[in-house]
Amino acid sequence: MRIWIFLTVGLVVLLIVLLIVVLSSKVTIKLDVVLRKNEYKVLAEMKMLFGWITRRYEIPFHLANGGIEFKPENREGQGNPDSDETKAPYSRTVRFRDYGRAVFATKGFKKWVKQTMAAVHLMDVRWSTRIALEHAADTAVATGLLHAVKHTIMGWMSYRLIMEELPEIKVVPVFNGPPQISTELCCIAKISCGKAMYAGLVLIVRVLKVKGGVRSWQNTLFKA
Repeated sequence: MRIWIFLTVGLVVLLIVLLIVVLSSKVTIKLDVVLRKNEYKVLAEMKMLFGWITRRYEIPFHLANGGIEFKPENREGQGNPDSDETKAPYSRTVRFRDYGRAVFATKGFKKWVKQTMAAVHLMDVRWSTRIALEHAADTAVATGLLHAVKHTIMGWMSYRLIMEELPEIKVVPVFNGPPQISTELCCIAKISCGKAMYAGLVLIVRVLKVKGGVRSWQNTLFKA
């Protein structure tokens, strides 16, 4: 009888230890955002449970019809392109007004965002932009303005997030090239699994408190 008691107690202690380890582990998201001519995409890599679970996503997109259109590209060399297994998912557009409806359908959304951001650690931030206008003087002025805007944004983020290190900010003026602007943002964000789960539960509760909140979020996230 004592053996079963010891086994039960040992199992409970083991489960508690595993739960503590899981909740204290970090969710790491490496994010690359590329905005160039004819190339708009987000590259994301998410790691959980000390790297045991890893997911990578490549999401091409472009702005259209008052929103963001996501249209994954077909990958070459992966079997018959006409088969259901290799065919790329259909494109879908989520309009900005749909996001606005989802936000208004969440009680205290702004407060939730502030509380969640306060638990996020941000590091290895690299933000590079190339800009060229028709006239060199205009390019120089735009370069200075972009520097100011970037530092303002990073200052706001350092106030809301836990910035582990100073961000690397670059604005490269191109005086002899055609008019253009391109930017690339890379960063790594970390949050404990426990805080991420808590933030998710709080968001669900806030959505449920508003009539029609669940439907608004469903229309935004799953609208084709």
